[in-house]
Amino acid sequence: MRTAKKLAPSGTKTRSTRTRTTDWPPVQPPSTRAPQLRRGGSNIVEAELLSRGIAFHHSRPYHPQTCGKVERFHQTLKGYLVKQEWAQDIKELQAQSDTFVAYYNEVRPHRTRSRMTPRNAFEARDKARPIGPQIDLPKGTRVRRDRIDGCGAVTLRHKGRLHHIGVGRAHKHKEVIMLVADLDIRILTEEGEMLRHLTLDPTKNYQAIGAHNVSTMS
Repeated sequence: MRTAKKLAPSGTKTRSTRTRTTDWPPVQPPSTRAPQLRRGGSNIVEAELLSRGIAFHHSRPYHPQTCGKVERFHQTLKGYLVKQEWAQDIKELQAQSDTFVAYYNEVRPHRTRSRMTPRNAFEARDKARPIGPQIDLPKGTRVRRDRIDGCGAVTLRHKGRLHHIGVGRAHKHKEVIMLVADLDIRILTEEGEMLRHLTLDPTKNYQAIGAHNVSTMS
């Protein structure tokens, strides 16, 4: 079942208005996928999802089938909008999008689901829920994805200096998520397991296991 996206007014400076919202649906998914966001770096969306226990995945590059269903839905939506009277402002465009989503979910029967509407099919199934731990992230947390090297460490650059953080050889080659809030570093598996939580010592290149660990892991 599709949900309507709220359209931003023209000229909105989205980068300077990074505010967290409390307007979340009562049923939240266990995971979500983004087709075109870059891997690594600061990402306010990824940090918000991780704080709610929702896994965030990037689709594979050069593999359009991954998000093909979403792209087909967007084509259907665009085909509908171009047949409507040209919207004069963002409110009219939002109203047209809402009308389409309501028809798509509640009126149009699905040819392969016994002529059920998407809403009826959605409500007839048990719902998956977020399974990851909910993490209270400090404001400005940066999300970085990395792979643990063969020596059991990951790297992080802080104020131009490269640091190596020990995680353990038992975890070598694992894909991990690093939550970086200044000197506060958390390293998690993609399933949400906390591998290490430490306060970075900027005077040392190597952050040994057991050194500078934060005793309370959340």
